[in-house]
Amino acid sequence: MRWSRWTLIAAVLAVAWLPSRGADDDAASAAARASLDRIRALRAERPGDGLLAYYQAIIHAALAEREAVLAELRSLLGRRLGLIPARGIGLDALWADPEFVSLRDQLAGEEAATPSAPVTLTLADAKLIPEGIAFDPDGRRFYIGSIAQRKIVVTDRVGRVQDFSRADDKLDTVLGLAVDPRRRMLYAVSTNGFEDSAKTERRNAVLRYDLARGRLVARYDVPGAMQLNDVALAPDGTLYATDSGAGSLYRLRPGELRLAAFGPPAGARGANGIAVAADGTVYVTLSTGIARVDPADGVAQRLAQPDSVVTGGIDGLYWHEGDLLGVQNVTNPGRVVRIRLADGGRRIEGLTVLQSHHHPAFDEPTTGAIADGALHVLANTYVRRYQPDGSLKNADSLRPTVVVAVPLRR
Repeated sequence: MRWSRWTLIAAVLAVAWLPSRGADDDAASAAARASLDRIRALRAERPGDGLLAYYQAIIHAALAEREAVLAELRSLLGRRLGLIPARGIGLDALWADPEFVSLRDQLAGEEAATPSAPVTLTLADAKLIPEGIAFDPDGRRFYIGSIAQRKIVVTDRVGRVQDFSRADDKLDTVLGLAVDPRRRMLYAVSTNGFEDSAKTERRNAVLRYDLARGRLVARYDVPGAMQLNDVALAPDGTLYATDSGAGSLYRLRPGELRLAAFGPPAGARGANGIAVAADGTVYVTLSTGIARVDPADGVAQRLAQPDSVVTGGIDGLYWHEGDLLGVQNVTNPGRVVRIRLADGGRRIEGLTVLQSHHHPAFDEPTTGAIADGALHVLANTYVRRYQPDGSLKNADSLRPTVVVAVPLRR
């Protein structure tokens, strides 16, 4: 869920401040300084990690330290890491600054443009504000969750869209979706964790729908969660969910009646997208990379990777033929990447850009669904337009959301 860009970055830096939420200036400054100390400690451990320099630039911007921002961004030139500032991540105050504009243009120019993936689906309702998408291979249908309208819609075989969920399902904003094709089930995350309403009553749940009957059959409330985000299924039917607000994981095994905490508290800071390999191995995205989760105790261990690779800031994450696919949108205006694993999935070997940020439809792509040799990605979700009070910012300028089919090989 990309409302929480700052939440994800703050989580990995072990802070909990959101400038947009009206934090006290002194407290915010102190938190930012603590963040800076943590980044510098991480950079001492990983001096070649360009993503940490990028995050440090964001913290300097929060402290109104212009020269330090520019210095960190300047250090990224020539590295071709795909680190390109986007609006809404903390650098907007410099957006019209000539030196910043020049640096951003140079960084953007270093990433080669890929052919633009074709549009395969258009959602006529521009105010849907979708975030999650899943594909049912048996019914040949896409299921798409709406943040703004608190519902799930479904496409037919020719792309027409109609409501799937019902009002009495009592959905909050809908984020992650996952289809279990073997058991003909759809799982959906429902949360108000990033809304003002959570201040009086926080609600987080995973709902299970029977696809054959088209009806809700179970609701798993998770009262201990801060903000559930994404879900993924193992081959045996085990469900895993991320809690981005708390930086933790939950698990629901077949036959169990509730989601239980999986792994140590705050053991996966910045947890967002999640994927399960064919052998049941779980991978979860972090703000600084990707972690492999120990199946025995739920401990998430960040995967080592070359300094030439940036895997932080990934939203949707998917397992495909021994690799991971990711929709990256915090460190970049939006791109789709294929991540090559090595050493039995315990190390990242390299990264290929399947769709660069140049796609004309991209405006904060979030998640995708694998079908017919492509990752079908929600290209322009406008999730940043959704406000904590439930309103939409500049709603009149929204365009219908499109889904693009990014080829799985380039």
